[in-house]
Amino acid sequence: MLGLDLPQSSCLLTSALVAVSALLVGSSAVLGADGTPVDRDAVAKDPSAKLIDVPYLNQLDVVFGCEAVSATMVLQYYGVDISWKEFTDDCLITKPWREDADGRRFGPDPFAAYPGDPYKDDGPNCGFGCYAPCLAKSMNKVLPEDKRAVVTTGLKLCDLIANYIDKGDPVIVWGTMNMAPSRLARTWTIDYVDENSPFRLGDSFTWLGNEHCLVLVGCDAERYFFNDPYENHGLIGYDRALFEERFLEFGKMSVVVRKVEKK
Repeated sequence: MLGLDLPQSSCLLTSALVAVSALLVGSSAVLGADGTPVDRDAVAKDPSAKLIDVPYLNQLDVVFGCEAVSATMVLQYYGVDISWKEFTDDCLITKPWREDADGRRFGPDPFAAYPGDPYKDDGPNCGFGCYAPCLAKSMNKVLPEDKRAVVTTGLKLCDLIANYIDKGDPVIVWGTMNMAPSRLARTWTIDYVDENSPFRLGDSFTWLGNEHCLVLVGCDAERYFFNDPYENHGLIGYDRALFEERFLEFGKMSVVVRKVEKK
């Protein structure tokens, strides 16, 4: 595992993500591995295990909608009456990407908006994904005034467990589909940014393929537990070391919902 502390909210973050991915692709990176279903009864008998009961949803009908579906699971956990489709259609911040006559691609900064259409898995304006600031901003459109989605990128998994899971708060995290290695994928020129963007208009951005968003809901001594919307995986456990590597590849990105303290 590469021991890198990746900076938050800076152009160096994505540069570091690309560098980490390139090194992993060209080295002996751990290959993806099937997760194992989580036995709730066994977890209940394990004094070292932790598990939050978060409503489960899958992404079968929104093929590249892992972020929207994961967000909806967490929103429902906190009592927001919303479906994954309502969140995808009405709340998720999206911007189209395009390709010009010379084959040059243009699209948004994923920290600011989801590039493309999450319902499309191929072709013009197909979906990609989005990063933590975009998803938190989208969630805050529907959270009540006493709660806010907060970007916690940079925190280690042990800190996310201690600060949030132990207190009954699920965490939205970024890794890869089936924990396969990330890979360098399409490159485009940034044509949309917002206040959270580490990029400027005209900068070049390279997407890391196999990106995936899921909900961390617990752990035991060997695995982290997730509500994984991909391929209807359900409540699933992934090896700790394997997920820690994938989590690092995406800059330790995470989002939590926190109560807003009254002034």
